[in-house]
Amino acid sequence: MNNSSPTDFGLAQVAMQRELLRSGQRRVLVLIGLLGFLLALLMALRSLPELIREDLRPRALAAVVPLGIVSGVYLLYETGVLIWLSRLRCTHRSPPPPFHYLNALAEVSLPTVFILAGALVMGGMPTLIGALPFIYFPFLCLTALNLDFRLCVFAGIVAGLEFVVTSLTLIRLEAAPFGAELPVMAMLRSPHQWLVKGAILLVTGLIVGFVARQIRRQLTSAIQMIEERDRAVSIFGQHVSPQVAELLLKQPMDFAGQERQVCVMFFDIRDFSRLAGERSPTEVMAYLNRLFGQMIPVVNAHHGIINKFLGDGFMAVFGAPMDDGEPCRHAVDAAHAMLAWVEQLNRDQSIPPTRVGIGLHLGTALTGNVGGGARKEYTVIGDVVNLASRIEQATKQFQACLLVSEEVKNALGDNAGTDLGPVELKGQASPVRLFKLA
Repeated sequence: MNNSSPTDFGLAQVAMQRELLRSGQRRVLVLIGLLGFLLALLMALRSLPELIREDLRPRALAAVVPLGIVSGVYLLYETGVLIWLSRLRCTHRSPPPPFHYLNALAEVSLPTVFILAGALVMGGMPTLIGALPFIYFPFLCLTALNLDFRLCVFAGIVAGLEFVVTSLTLIRLEAAPFGAELPVMAMLRSPHQWLVKGAILLVTGLIVGFVARQIRRQLTSAIQMIEERDRAVSIFGQHVSPQVAELLLKQPMDFAGQERQVCVMFFDIRDFSRLAGERSPTEVMAYLNRLFGQMIPVVNAHHGIINKFLGDGFMAVFGAPMDDGEPCRHAVDAAHAMLAWVEQLNRDQSIPPTRVGIGLHLGTALTGNVGGGARKEYTVIGDVVNLASRIEQATKQFQACLLVSEEVKNALGDNAGTDLGPVELKGQASPVRLFKLA
């Protein structure tokens, strides 16, 4: 058994192994259905003997029992294989390589066993020129689901050799076949008839193997593309949010953008210049990673994205790129969670004493790709961004940790916070009414 864990292989190999097991189960299910169909067909012939010519009826009906027994035995065998493959799939293991060849030998030999069982009752020639040899073809076609070229060729060789050897042996053993004096019977007893049919079975195995190889290549290519895409999302998602990474990978490069109602958040660390000047760059980086490390999942958990890091702060957006029915509520909840995180770090003395300011504003913005050539960036553009930045700067003036605009306050629909009235903000033509929430 192959007890290797998924960590021993690439993701593509692990996915391929799972798909091969799944494909093997489907193949066995189809074979079980085929065997069930053969049993039903045999029962129908026995129940409707008038379908068989009267002079052929005794021999044909006599062959139903041995053929039914063979079908039943193979049905039990395939059921056992299906149960075993299901257990292997549950334990993330794959069958040993020799199993596939031994199983192919057993399955492709079923038509040969049918021919021999029928020959015991009907004789060699009637069996060989009847319907039983056609059963080789569905078994060979189903071998393609193993997605193994060599295995398909092996099955074709087995089917061709078994048919030729069985045919020539039965014809030689049959002393006085029915209608031997007819010219057509002499032609059927010629070895070239069965050699050509055996060669056709071998070519069928080659064709099935070619199809299996093409399917495997396409499947491998698809799995590798998915793996590369997931890796790109994973790596890209370390620089932007996973939602943005997904959106940028799906949309065309010339995507012009779209207008959205968004709530923009600006987060800033107070007195960061003084704090950074007293520490080495390594210490400053560790400080920022410690502080921001929890805020990124907080923003993501509240359906927002961190669009830009600004050295001592960041800009987050709620309501883009994914639709959000309550961007303001999610933004305010995220802000309170971030303030609680900063308070905990200060209380634990795991960072230098830190004060922060957060500003929120709701408005319409254009979201999409900005840039040209090989360098594009997902961004949010509009006055809502500028105003949110000015609101965050106003937190210093009012000794506040969280200020929101009137638009955000109205969207929340509650009475929490302190009304600061109209406030003159830099770069704004008219005063902006602000509310202090923390």
